[in-house]
Amino acid sequence: MDEFWTAAEIAFRSRAADLFRNLPDPLATGPDWPAEEIWRALDGLVREEPESNLVSPASLSSRVSVLDEASHRDPRLGRQLLDWLERSGPLDPPRRAACELGRLAGTAAHVLAAGTVAAREKGFFSSILMDFRVAQESLAGLVAGAELARLGACRLCRLLDKGETTTAGREAAGLEARALALAADINSVGGSLLGSSWTQARLAAAAAPSSNERT
Repeated sequence: MDEFWTAAEIAFRSRAADLFRNLPDPLATGPDWPAEEIWRALDGLVREEPESNLVSPASLSSRVSVLDEASHRDPRLGRQLLDWLERSGPLDPPRRAACELGRLAGTAAHVLAAGTVAAREKGFFSSILMDFRVAQESLAGLVAGAELARLGACRLCRLLDKGETTTAGREAAGLEARALALAADINSVGGSLLGSSWTQARLAAAAAPSSNERT
């Protein structure tokens, strides 16, 4: 997917990922991360490196990357950051769809990493029995789903960059089905490989698109 992003966008995403890796786990420190402070810190990355040609955190492509990386760190963090964005100002359907796709892609990556470890510990990669194949194919589905979500988000970013709002709105509506399918896959893999306790702790409401929740 890096081929579809500019060097400045990739550089900003890398800085954001570094920031998220250094955040404490709220399971140990409290129920929430300070979402507003995190967005301010991301804005500070650009001010601290004026010669780095980093893109603005306020751009849609940056927000998509932030939500992807945050959800990869922890799905709850991605949800909190998106909730804060939506409280700060309304997102039109194409921008909301792009943000949701980025968040779900990161959530899928988080579940893929944890699910792969669990599947390996259970011996699911050492057999081609039907139950084991289902687990293997489910994990592979997360890989494909996450990459398609990133591609869809990138497509919306590029359309909006060019001012093609009508086309972006039409394509955003079509991408909602992909987001719902990916959310369902995320919850299914989490429940089957990682158990209900893990899924409740990490994925409670985090995998469902917020636009779907509002309806």
